[in-house]
Amino acid sequence: MYICWKCKKSIKQLDESFVRCPYCGCRALFKERQPIAKEVKAD
Repeated sequence: MYICWKCKKSIKQLDESFVRCPYCGCRALFKERQPIAKEVKAD
């Protein structure tokens, strides 16, 4: 899944020949990251 940089909407699938946001037409997209649990040691 990708997220549009401009309108922040989630995009599930992209067409390989047309890499743009279907909502606003922006070409700046980034991959959505899964939340990662981090362990912190407390002394």
